[in-house]
Amino acid sequence: MKTIIIDDEPLAIKLLEAYVNKHPELSLSASFTNPIDGLEHLRNNPADLLLLDIQMPELNGLHVARLVRGQCKVIFTTAYEEHALKGFDLDAIDYLLKPISYDRFCRAVVKATSGEAAVKQSPAATAAPAPTSLFVKSGTRTLRLQLDELTHGSSSGDYLTLYLADGNKILTLENLTDFLTRLPADRFCRIHRSHFVALPAITFVERRRVVIGETWLPVSDGYREAFTKLIG
Repeated sequence: MKTIIIDDEPLAIKLLEAYVNKHPELSLSASFTNPIDGLEHLRNNPADLLLLDIQMPELNGLHVARLVRGQCKVIFTTAYEEHALKGFDLDAIDYLLKPISYDRFCRAVVKATSGEAAVKQSPAATAAPAPTSLFVKSGTRTLRLQLDELTHGSSSGDYLTLYLADGNKILTLENLTDFLTRLPADRFCRIHRSHFVALPAITFVERRRVVIGETWLPVSDGYREAFTKLIG
């Protein structure tokens, strides 16, 4: 199986490359620390299997998986166990929690070569409903945020501002990249190193900007292609 690795950690890539080269049923095609570069390579060089990290600064791995859905099989490799259910929702073959042992890696490859998806082995995962809210710490309070009220978010320095449909906003110290991993990948998308948007809240897209009501946000070159694919 032609295999591509996308992970922003060079040490993680080296380990996975060693595992792929060691496995008789896999052939390493390419490795990338930048998911945008990985997507571009996949567009011109189809692969059978993608080993994909989830939490990356340039583009969330869950968004990458959605963009390549149906093009190749995906095995998630991440240090964060809480992403597992989201991975299963995207029909991932398996979910490998770092640090990854070679034995566990081989078991995931068996599922990939046999066409057996991890979601089929996890009734709890398939039954789990999509989240409708999450908790956000703001000052001394921990607030429940209804996701259908969230229109967009912008980071500035150490702070992330979340904007709501009623005009209110929530200020939190949470990192933008970390916060995005908590959001449904089919409804929220990063469009700039400092901004993300809720797709249902978009009024229109014009040239290199997204308009939400009377607010407009820039779409940077690094995220434009992935955003364009996501909105079709």
